[in-house]
Amino acid sequence: MTAQLEAGRVSIRPAVASDRATIVEFRLAMFDDMSGAEAGLTPRPESLGRDNERWVAEHLGSDFFAWIADLDGRPVASAGLVWFAHPPGPLNPIGTEAYILNVYTRPEARRRGLARALMERLVEEAGRAGVGRIWLRASDEGRPLYEAMGFRTGNYLELRTGQPGD
Repeated sequence: MTAQLEAGRVSIRPAVASDRATIVEFRLAMFDDMSGAEAGLTPRPESLGRDNERWVAEHLGSDFFAWIADLDGRPVASAGLVWFAHPPGPLNPIGTEAYILNVYTRPEARRRGLARALMERLVEEAGRAGVGRIWLRASDEGRPLYEAMGFRTGNYLELRTGQPGD
């Protein structure tokens, strides 16, 4: 997908191994942009970057896929999708679920539709795979976009164990 925006040419492409550092950079920037309470990180652990580098290296291209939005050839936004095996059920006969994460746009590239374009790409990908449930956690800033795209609060509850990172 290529779109013409007022400030240049945008292309959205699948992330490859050489994008791993960008994916981690954007994930950490996303946490930094979120309030400490919302992100669950006050302060951000020093090891988080290293731990994310390892995780992305292990999962990118297997059960984690990401897309990058380039503006004039420079990465400015990204979003990821993790596939989860789940037992089949009436609302999701194939069982597989998709979890969207790491939706981030650099501050200077915001309000140009990049997050929406990335989200549409992820939803399209999940639909092609026959996924019956796509879920995500929303920041206060991202919630209006997700709700406008049809995401709704469901019946899932969460219990945090008090372990670091939970």
